[in-house]
Amino acid sequence: MMHQYLRTIGFSKYNHVRELRPILNRIIMDPENVSMVHEDEEIYGYFSRSFGEGFGLSLFVTYEGGAAYKEDYFFPYAATDVVSSRAQCTVEKRSDRTAYSGMCDESAFGISLIFFLSNGMAYAKRQLEGNALIDHVALTALSISGKVLLPLNKTARQRELAHAMAKDRAHLIEQAKGGDEMAMESLAIADMNTAEQLSERITREDIYSLVDNTFMPYGMESDKYSILAEILSVQETVNSITKEKVYRMLIECSGVRMGLLINSADLLGVPAPGCRFKGDVWLQGELAFV
Repeated sequence: MMHQYLRTIGFSKYNHVRELRPILNRIIMDPENVSMVHEDEEIYGYFSRSFGEGFGLSLFVTYEGGAAYKEDYFFPYAATDVVSSRAQCTVEKRSDRTAYSGMCDESAFGISLIFFLSNGMAYAKRQLEGNALIDHVALTALSISGKVLLPLNKTARQRELAHAMAKDRAHLIEQAKGGDEMAMESLAIADMNTAEQLSERITREDIYSLVDNTFMPYGMESDKYSILAEILSVQETVNSITKEKVYRMLIECSGVRMGLLINSADLLGVPAPGCRFKGDVWLQGELAFV
C-alpha cells in the first residue's frame, strides 16, 4: 500500500508499490542509516536513505533468519534540528504495526500533541537498555495541501505583547492542570473575553485578520492537524530522483517552532518569511535523549 504523504517528498508520480520497488531495493542495498532492535529472537528496524536535503524514506524490515528479511511498511521522513518542545513526552507502541507514537503535553496549544515517532527504533532500543530518558522533541509537519496567506501587519510592540500573552496563557494552563482554581477561572474569563471580541469584530473583519495561528486536530487519525502558522524561513530543494521541487520551511504556531515540508505543486502561493501557511498536516516527531 502506498503512503499518502510520499508526494510530500517529491514522489508524486508513484502510484503503486511496484513503481517504487527500485527505490526500496536501493534503500535495502545501500542505506545511509540503519536502526535495528534485537529483542529476544527478533531483529527488526529501519533502513533509511535521504532523497533530498533533510528528507527521505524509511523502510521497516524484520529479519526472519539468516539473510532473509520481510518488508512491513515504509514512510517518508523529514528532519529538522529545531527544538520544538521540552514538555513531558510519553511514547506508546502502535497496535497496528511495529511503530511508535509520541504524546507531548505542550501547554502552548492547550492540547496534547500526538505525533508519529520517526526515530521509533532508537527509542525501542533505548527502552530495552533502560535509558530512554527524553530531553526534547523536534517536530516536523508534512503536508499534501496548503496555501500561503498574507502576513498580519503587526508592530514589534504587538508581537512582543502577543508572545507575552501566549507565555502567560501556557503558564495558566500548567497551573490549571495541577488543580489551581484561580488559574481555571482566569482562563475561563480570558476565553469569554476573546469570544466577545471576536463576535463583535467578525461582522466587519476577515476571520484570518483576527486569528493569526491555529493548531487543531483534523480527521479521524490522531496525528493529523489543521494548522495556521507564521513562516519564519523558506528553503527550496529538490528530490534527487524525480527532480520535483520541495519547500522546506520553519514555522511558528503559538510560540512553538517546527519544520514543514510540502511539494511545491501542492502549495497555492509563493512562501516567504512573514507570510502564513494554512493547511492540513501529518505530524512527525524525532526524540532527543538525555
